[in-house]
Parts: sequence; C-alpha cells; structure tokens
Amino acid sequence: MNISNLTVMEPANQKNHKIVAWILLGGLLFLRLPFLTGIAMFAFPIWLMPVYEIGTYLLIACLIYLERKHLSDFHIDKLSLIIIIVFKPMQTILLIIMGLEDRPLALPHWPSLLIWLIAISLAVVLLRDRQDLPRFTIKSLGWFGIGLMVGLITVLLMAYPGTLQLNPNQYASTSTFLIEIKELPITFSYQLGFAAINEEPLFRGFLWGFLLKSGWKNIWICLFQAFLFVMGHFYNLHTYPVSFWVIVPFCALVLGAIVWRSKTISSSLAVHAIANALLFITSLYLAKLLR
Repeated sequence: MNISNLTVMEPANQKNHKIVAWILLGGLLFLRLPFLTGIAMFAFPIWLMPVYEIGTYLLIACLIYLERKHLSDFHIDKLSLIIIIVFKPMQTILLIIMGLEDRPLALPHWPSLLIWLIAISLAVVLLRDRQDLPRFTIKSLGWFGIGLMVGLITVLLMAYPGTLQLNPNQYASTSTFLIEIKELPITFSYQLGFAAINEEPLFRGFLWGFLLKSGWKNIWICLFQAFLFVMGHFYNLHTYPVSFWVIVPFCALVLGAIVWRSKTISSSLAVHAIANALLFITSLYLAKLLR
C-alpha cells in the first residue's frame, strides 16, 4: 500500500471514530435525560434503575476503550479509571452490607452479574493495551483529597437549604446522626459506585471533552454541563424543589469548577460521593437543631 492510500484511510478512520464516539455519548445522554428522567417524572418501576445503570456503565466502558489513547482529553486519569472499574461492581456487594439485598443490582441477582462482566471485560482489555493509558500520579490522589474537602464544604453550605424541604417527622436524632457518620465509609463507597460513576464520566468527562474538541470554551461547557445536570434531576421538581432549584445547580457548578481546575474527574468523583453520602443526613440533623 502506498503513502497516498494511507493518507486517504487515516481521515476516514478518524471520521468513523468520531461518529461512533458521538453515538455513544448520545446514548449516555439519552439514558440520563429522556429515559431515566422522563420515566421517573411519572413512575419509578423497579427495572428503571438497573436498566439505566447497566446501560450507562456499558456505554462508559465502551467510550473509555474507544478513547483509551486520549483519556486525558476527557479528564480521565489512572485513578479515575481504577475507581470506575473497582467501585461500580463493589456497589453490588455494598448493597448487601447495607441490608438492601432485594435490590436487582445486589449480588447474586443477574443484573449485578452484568455489572461485574462489564467491569472485568474493561479491566482485561485495558490491561492488554496498558501502554496507551495515562500513568498514575500523586497529583491525582491530591486532587481526590481536595475533592473530599470541597465536598464537605459543599455539604455545610447546602445543609440549610436542604432543611427547607424536609418533613418534621424526618428530623434525625443525635444517635441516628452518629450511626450515619460511623457508616460513612460504606455510604461513601456506595455513592462512589452509584451516582458518581453514573454521572461524572458523562457530564464532566466525555461531554466536556467532546465539546472542547468541537471548539467550545471551558466557561460555556461548564455552564452547559450544569444545565444538563440539573435537567437530569427534573424528577425532583415537585418532591424536592429546593434540591432542583438550589442544591443541584450549586453542586453542578462546583463539580464543573473543580474538574475545570484539576483536569481530572478524580476530584469530582470525590466531591459527588461525599456530598451524596452526607448532605441528606446533615440536613436532617441541622433541622432538628433549628427546631
């Protein structure tokens, strides 16, 4: 094959690669917005979350493999890769520890086995092509730690708005609050595998990276991802209006800002998980103190 034929094939391959990538990203956005959010506005059937979580994890895994040579363009480093591969299947075990073994994604129900299959398959293919992956750096751990601190600050700032949408019968006692704190490692790990992995690779990872490659400026991407993130929680509008109008938009901007600064979703994974693990119970306890 001569050089001229190679030069014709390379742009064609790049075009096909781009088409596949955008289709996968579109699939992720579809699962989050019209599928999960649209259905959850009217009902919450038992199959909804398993289909959403398995489909989302599969598409994220496909995008990671497709873009394995350029993962840094999508704010994905070695630490965030490890979190994505390890903590999603760990979620299926944590559900049992948390007493939620009846959930479809708890082991040994068959939907949980699909999560394990995806995680193991992704690990195997990435190990085979490990020379293409980003290297592990201490900087990533540092940003994960900063993410934890930012998440705690976010909880403190949003605790009072959270009290405004609580039922007085929900107010937590001191003992309940202390139990939740003791179980924080479990709830944090669960949220890392649940909400954080479902949303961070999408909104602050691949969506951000593809829009940046398309010529968007970071400031507009930050605002756009925040808007889509809020729309992805539209089902909270009537049940948790303060969350929809205040807490979720604030958190979306915080998550976007820390990824913009750190260039890694390792930071936003930490923020997301700690905020989800602590915000509700902190709001409950604060409401009790303010009674």
